Amino acid sequence: MARLTFVVGKGGVGKTTVASALALHEAARPPKGNILLMSTDPAHSLGDVLQVRLGPRATNLKIARGRLAAWELDADREFKKFLSANRDSILKIVESGTMFTREEIAPLLDTALPGMAEMAGLLALDDLLTSGNYQRIIVDTAPFGHTLRLLEMPAHFQRFLDFLDVASQRDAVLAQTFARRRLTIANPFVERWRAAVERLRTVFEGGEAELLVVTSPEAFSLNQAGRWLKSLKQSGPAMPVGALFLNRATVKRSSCPVCRKRFAATDRARKLLKDSFPDYKLFVGPDPGNPVLGIDALKRFGDVVFGGASARLERKPHASKPLRLKAVAWPALQQPLALTAGKGGVGKTTITAALAFHARSVDKKTPVIVCSTDPAPSLDDVFRTEVGRRPVPVLEDTRFSAMEMDSVTEYRAWSQEMELRLAHDLSTQSGGLHVDLSFEREVFSALLKVVPPGVDELLAIFKIIELLDAGKGRICIDMAPTGHALELLRMPERMLHWSRLLLKSLSAHRTLALAQDVAVELATLGQRVRRLLELMRDPGQVCMAVVMLPEPVPDSETRRLIKAIEELGIAVQALFINRVQIKSAVSCQLCKRRRDWQLATLGSMRLPRTVKHVFFAGEHPAEVSGVAALRSFTNHLWQIQR
Repeated sequence: MARLTFVVGKGGVGKTTVASALALHEAARPPKGNILLMSTDPAHSLGDVLQVRLGPRATNLKIARGRLAAWELDADREFKKFLSANRDSILKIVESGTMFTREEIAPLLDTALPGMAEMAGLLALDDLLTSGNYQRIIVDTAPFGHTLRLLEMPAHFQRFLDFLDVASQRDAVLAQTFARRRLTIANPFVERWRAAVERLRTVFEGGEAELLVVTSPEAFSLNQAGRWLKSLKQSGPAMPVGALFLNRATVKRSSCPVCRKRFAATDRARKLLKDSFPDYKLFVGPDPGNPVLGIDALKRFGDVVFGGASARLERKPHASKPLRLKAVAWPALQQPLALTAGKGGVGKTTITAALAFHARSVDKKTPVIVCSTDPAPSLDDVFRTEVGRRPVPVLEDTRFSAMEMDSVTEYRAWSQEMELRLAHDLSTQSGGLHVDLSFEREVFSALLKVVPPGVDELLAIFKIIELLDAGKGRICIDMAPTGHALELLRMPERMLHWSRLLLKSLSAHRTLALAQDVAVELATLGQRVRRLLELMRDPGQVCMAVVMLPEPVPDSETRRLIKAIEELGIAVQALFINRVQIKSAVSCQLCKRRRDWQLATLGSMRLPRTVKHVFFAGEHPAEVSGVAALRSFTNHLWQIQR
């Protein structure tokens, strides 16, 4: 069985860089077996970092020593592959075990079966592990929240298989009830995938898999990594932590005041990690002041960090044009709803908080609520207040609130309500139709236990719309990183189509109380989805802002993100380029190299013409946290001087 390493961490800490450097370093070490570097992030940047075009299958990389392949997992492609092989089996089970016919179920299966894309990706990992083609698999994951879902997928898939198992046993239940005899029905499809889940559980829990947790010296990254590691300890992790990685560390003392602060932050971070987690090995990745891009540079980085080698990591960018900026005022929100999207670690939470803080500053009459839909939120750090699933006042302002949506809890509350309704409507009397309907209740109960990825976030958004409709003022939403955010933005359209199809299928059973209840629930869901779609596509109602850093990889990913958002019919009204070194007089070589790379990136950017406003937010000397820092941050903003 292949050894498996998941590289995890907050967005923007350099997981892809670390995973790539580790893979290249390991590939050159004896014994030189086949190694696979695999990305499960829906917003892939592996090809950007390696500077290699990656296709739909694993691509063998041209390296001096060893054998290494790289693969950006296309979950949608894997889902279609899974569906083509298993569609008929799923249809047979659901048709035989529920009130729906094959004709009614087929469109639902083809358009939106919640969670199946993630399940298909997990099964692709199982295929890789059992193929024997690779001795080591290194997985570059999405940010913390999405990674938690990946690691929970075996249990999620187990619940889905339990649903199929219940559905496939209708004939057995009826035979036992009426004929008073036991009938066991073996289902090869369910058993085959149950064995796959068990194999993954064995790998995850049996010492063949490990986590490499990446963080950076910034307080927000450290706090989130610390919370995650402590929660793993408390819950008894199924997968052990192999090591910690402190990335983007300033490791040399300097007379430069900026670098002195960064060195002190690195020193504090190193001591904190060693004191808090003494059992874990700690690697430190130096910050060369430039992006580590391309196979050669990544190999040198890996040899320095994992092998203790001495190698030059500094690089000079191509010459760039001078950047002429002019100071402007922060934009005042006019719309009732603002959404902030972007790659992990670019400062979405900071920009969202700044927009909300500025809105309160210029309009004292209108209350503002900041909401996070990120599964790994950090509003606590920005507002220095414990933020939960209900709005709490922040910054000593009773009309300024924050909340972090616990989307899984929202979904479970909804599903429990549905289950109570089923228990009330369906009796468990034996004989005739009552037995048939009590079995339907068992099927629906099993289905409700399958928490579908994406649907729970949608219910959280509905909660926010309720606040908006209740006249609670302006709502500013800090979205999850790119891939997760795009799935959320796509979900309303999928859910609208899904609810229409399911309502149509229920029309044949409209005399049943159960079908009537579900139809009412779905009709309400459809109305809320349409309301959300209308809202998101109306620029007078919603301000969509995208955040990026002046770095090559976020630049590439941001162009893809803006294009994807606009394809959904949503206008991106503002782009914030965060952490720009505005001052031109730089004497420190490290700071000068960092600024030169920023200028080179900004000079080569190809921004979509549809984005009307491009703002530059300066690099703040420390994390933006608390009233004073937010006031200082929102006092400065720039645009290009034409």
